[in-house]
Amino acid sequence: MNVQHHYQLLLRREMGQLINTARSYYREADRQVTQVDQLRALVTQKDEIIAARDETILHREDQINESDHIITQRNTIIEFLQEQIHDLILEADDAQAHLEELQQQPIPPAAPAVLEAEEEDPEEIEGVSEIDSEHGDPVISPHHSSSASQSSVGNFDDF
Repeated sequence: MNVQHHYQLLLRREMGQLINTARSYYREADRQVTQVDQLRALVTQKDEIIAARDETILHREDQINESDHIITQRNTIIEFLQEQIHDLILEADDAQAHLEELQQQPIPPAAPAVLEAEEEDPEEIEGVSEIDSEHGDPVISPHHSSSASQSSVGNFDDF
């Protein structure tokens, strides 16, 4: 019996060690399962964050595309307005040059002479009497030649 008892003792001790080892493995496996579950939860959480960031990125890309479209439209408008401004500047330059050209041209002497003649009394004109100016064409004085009587309107050199 001694052998059997010794066998029983060894068996119990080995079984205890085996149970302790199994429990240790179980605890380690349970700890690793808990870690895996925590990591899965963390991965799921990170996936949700990534999905939210992807959505934000897509939204911002849409905003960027809209902004690019608006910028392109505004650039087109700006180019059109710049062309119009350029055309207007050219027209203004042409108008300014035309004005300068008109200002540099001499004023015809006939225009002021007409104003002066209207201010004069009919008696002051040589060879024309008061009666002639009231009743029709003026009588040409004998001082004038026949070619001078063919004068044009506004030419007072004949008088």
